[in-house]
Amino acid sequence: MMRLHSVDTPEAPFGAVLRGHRIARGMTQEDLASASGLSVRAIRNLEIGRTRQPHPQSARLLAGALGLADQACADLLRAARQGGRAAKAAAPAPRAAADTPRGRCELPADVPDLVGRTEVTEQLVRALTERTPASVARLAVVTGGPGSGRTALVVRVAHRLRRQFPDGQLHVDLRGVPSGPQRAATLLGRLLRSLGSVALPDSADERAALLRAELAVRRVLVVLDDVDGESDVRPLLTGSSTSAVLVAARRPLVTVKAAATVRLGPLSERAAVHLLASVVGDGRAAAEPAAAVAVARACWRLPLALRIAGSWLVARPYRRVSDLAALLRDEHSRLDHLTVGDLSLRASVLAHLSGLDATERNALRSVARLGNVYFGLCDLVGLPAAGDGVERLLLANLLTPTPDGRYRMESYIRSCVSERDTPLVPVAAIR
Repeated sequence: MMRLHSVDTPEAPFGAVLRGHRIARGMTQEDLASASGLSVRAIRNLEIGRTRQPHPQSARLLAGALGLADQACADLLRAARQGGRAAKAAAPAPRAAADTPRGRCELPADVPDLVGRTEVTEQLVRALTERTPASVARLAVVTGGPGSGRTALVVRVAHRLRRQFPDGQLHVDLRGVPSGPQRAATLLGRLLRSLGSVALPDSADERAALLRAELAVRRVLVVLDDVDGESDVRPLLTGSSTSAVLVAARRPLVTVKAAATVRLGPLSERAAVHLLASVVGDGRAAAEPAAAVAVARACWRLPLALRIAGSWLVARPYRRVSDLAALLRDEHSRLDHLTVGDLSLRASVLAHLSGLDATERNALRSVARLGNVYFGLCDLVGLPAAGDGVERLLLANLLTPTPDGRYRMESYIRSCVSERDTPLVPVAAIR
C-alpha cells in the first residue's frame, strides 16, 4: 500500500504535491499529459513552480488522471485553490526499496581487484547514507591525480549503495560530453532521459529545475566521472536528502560544500604488490617477491599502472615478473611499456592535463623543465610557476607538498609534459 506523509507546513507548493502523486504512480510527465489532456509544458511549469496556481478545471483533470482517492483529491484541489500553497496536503512519501520497482542501473561493472581503499570506501558510503545538515549537499567527491583509481573507487561505492537508491543509479562519463556553453544542457538532458522524460526544456536552467524536481521525490544515485569543475555538479544538487551525487573529479570542488571529499594518492607498497598479484596470480608474484616490489615501485604504486603491468604479464605467460621489472627500469621508456589494450598511463595523464588553463599549463612546463623530482619555491623565481602557479597545480593534483616545505612532481607527469613541449593534446585526439 502507498504510504502517505503529511506536509504540516503552509509552505508545501502545489507542484510538489502534484509531482509526488505522479511519481508515486510511476507516471512520466508525458503519461500524465496524455491522461489529463494538458500539455507536457503545462505540467512541467506546475511542478517546477513556474505556474504557481493552476486553473480549477486543470486541477480537476489532473486529479482524475492520477486516480486519486477522495481525501487525496480534496487535498490536491485545496492546494490549487490556496494560491499554490497547501495548508496541509497529503503527498506520497518517497517509496521504500521494498515497494519500489527496481530502478534503472547504468553503472559500469565493478572492479574485482580494488585494494587499499577500504577506509575511504566506508567513509564515502557513510557520507551518502547518513543524515546531513540542510546546508550540506548529499554529495561525495573523489579526487586525485591521473592513474590514482578515482573511477574504480566511485564505481565500487555506487555498487555498494544500489539498495539505498532503488529508483535508479545513473552514470555519465563526462569525457564524452564536449566542453562549452552546451555542456550543462547536454548533461542534464542525458540524466532527464534516463529518468523517463521525453519532452525536454530548451534551456539548461529549465532542465536543471526539472531534474532537481525529479530527484527530490525519488531515491536516485547520480554518478559523474571525470568532472572538471563545480559547474558540472551544481545544477544537480537539491535541497532534498532523498537522492545523492557521487563524483570523480580531477580537482577538489572547493565552492560546493560536500558531505565528504576524498583525495586519492598512491597505494602503500604492500597494497600495490597485492594489486599486482591479484591481476597476475598470487603464484607468479610470490615466486619473485623482489621483482614484484620492483614493478610496484616502477609503477609509482598507481592502481592504473599496476593494472596495466599485471595485464602485460597475463598476456605473456612465458615472461617472468623480473623481465617486466627490467623493462620498467629505464624512466625514459617506461611510459611506452605501460600501455596495454585500451589502457595507457600516458593517455590518462594527457586527459588530466587537457583540463588545464593557459596559466596552469605554463606553470606546469616551468616545473617540468627544472628536471627535479623535488623543488622549492626558490627554484621558481622568475618563472611562470612562481606564486599562484604552484597552488593551482596542487589543486589540480599534479604536485604533492612534502613535509619539509618543498614540492614533488612525479616523473611520469614530468615525462608527459617534457616529451610534448607544445600545446597539450586535447582528449579527443588520444581517445
